[in-house]
Amino acid sequence: MALASLGASCVIVFGAHKSLLSQPRNVIGGHIISTTIALIIWSIFGKSLFIIGLVLAIVLIIMTFTKTVHPPAAASALVSINSQAGWGFLTSIVIGTLLLVFISMIYNNLFQTRQYPKHWL
Repeated sequence: MALASLGASCVIVFGAHKSLLSQPRNVIGGHIISTTIALIIWSIFGKSLFIIGLVLAIVLIIMTFTKTVHPPAAASALVSINSQAGWGFLTSIVIGTLLLVFISMIYNNLFQTRQYPKHWL
């Protein structure tokens, strides 16, 4: 289930490597924050359309406040609630985002015309 949101992150990280949305802080932070918030709210209130909408609103506000906006991270929040994946899903997201950033650093820096990341924080 994590592949959907991480696949969308790949498009941004490899295709728009200069974008603020593709920087490690946004990719890693956005996914971890979104998934954690979604799992906390799901654990307390369960799954419903209202909760899904509420989670998306909260995730967007917190990602904006923490400067970790990464659109595919909202999909991680949706997947974690919709699939009722549980806390093990967070481990998959953490490992997936760390691997994605690491591989992107290797790939993007193979080319003289590309530099990734532009900044970490």
